[in-house]
Amino acid sequence: MSFASKHSNNPMNKAISRRQLIRLVGIGSAGMALAACAPAAAPAAPAATTAPGQEPAPTTAPAAAAGGNLRVLVCCATPSEEPLRVKFNTDFQTANPGVTVTQEAPPAGQNYFEKLQTLLAANTMPDVFDMWEGYVQPYAQNGALMALDDLIKGDAKIKADDVLPVVQPAQSYEGKSYAFIYGFMPGPVSIYYNVDQFKEAGVAEPTDEWTWTDFRDAALKLTKSTNGNVERWGANFDNWFVNWQYWIWSNGGDIFNADSTKTTITDPKAAEAVQFWYDLVNKDKVAPGTSDAQGIGSMTKAFGAGQISMRLGNYWDFGDIKEAKDINWKAVLSPKSLTGDRVWYMHLGCWSISSQSQLASTAWAYSRDFVLQRPIDSVTPYVPPLKSLLPTFNKPEFEQLGYKPLVDIVQQPGKLRIPGAGAKFDKISSLIQAELDLAFIGKKTVAEAMAAAEPAVNEELARA
Repeated sequence: MSFASKHSNNPMNKAISRRQLIRLVGIGSAGMALAACAPAAAPAAPAATTAPGQEPAPTTAPAAAAGGNLRVLVCCATPSEEPLRVKFNTDFQTANPGVTVTQEAPPAGQNYFEKLQTLLAANTMPDVFDMWEGYVQPYAQNGALMALDDLIKGDAKIKADDVLPVVQPAQSYEGKSYAFIYGFMPGPVSIYYNVDQFKEAGVAEPTDEWTWTDFRDAALKLTKSTNGNVERWGANFDNWFVNWQYWIWSNGGDIFNADSTKTTITDPKAAEAVQFWYDLVNKDKVAPGTSDAQGIGSMTKAFGAGQISMRLGNYWDFGDIKEAKDINWKAVLSPKSLTGDRVWYMHLGCWSISSQSQLASTAWAYSRDFVLQRPIDSVTPYVPPLKSLLPTFNKPEFEQLGYKPLVDIVQQPGKLRIPGAGAKFDKISSLIQAELDLAFIGKKTVAEAMAAAEPAVNEELARA
């Protein structure tokens, strides 16, 4: 999650949050967040050349950034990040005389990746810009991004072996790094829960060892109904690609085979995982369904108002939940699957540098310092990408969020993943989502939805 501003007081120039951007691109049934940003693959960028007055991409990072106007494009925002981002930019300019930082954001309501592709097609790319999980690879493949390996190796402030192994696949393409991750978080990371409602229902509070079964059992006891009308929902979760990948991966299934040539969504482990969460809505009726969610609106605010006892949510939910002054809440890590495992979708914030940039070393210095100085950590919780920085994540304020175990968990192999199928994932996720939407509103069984999506996904995977 990032902030964008061009040092303007015009609210229309402020970027929206990552959560809002995702929701703008796809809102499905039940008012749940359903689809990711879905731009086409980036158009091929022209090969980088050195023009008169242009700084060639260095093989080692210089001691000081070269002067010039550094254009920075960021996608998303929380209001609390704004002063921190502005301060970082000001401090960077002070530390690097001759450098001016100009932050830009897409116009209000515009898809970030549509803006990025427009700039790429017009050969007016910013020097540094936000990238997301799953987007680094197709943009690198099409020549839009600069490889950073020589910059990293030649920088005395960064040690290549200090980078956490979990982030390497997310920022790499064909063995080279095309992004520098400034932080990452699992998704969905937390069970936010109402402490007082747990006590009232006589249910023991959640722990990090909870399984999906524990979650269901608690939801059944926490849900309150009168004459069939639900007064309080035991649980809530979003039906979207982040969650259903977490469900399937955690249960030992997958979306694709090893080389992403076929989908495996009809595998029993995948179908079983989705079926479990489907049943919470349509069988157990402890989580809001289509019409219920439409009437409720914001689920995080409904949690804050006491209408929902547990929310399986993401790190950005904290912004809304902390505004709830009248409830006693805590959070623990999201539950383990029916098999006892927990494999998360990997949300990340990272910088990439344009292959067209005339200020490569300056862009690298900006990206590097953003990682090392952690300017937004106090308001946007991200696990840092470097082993040496992990102790900085153990903040007292993260205790309530249940994040303490993450420092150890993220160093274990296989606990976080990014989407497969490269640039094709956007369309594929929408194909699967469309069928799962029909299942969650009761038009199809989960097995029927998966079977219907399978040929369409395989056709997309086979497409050149």
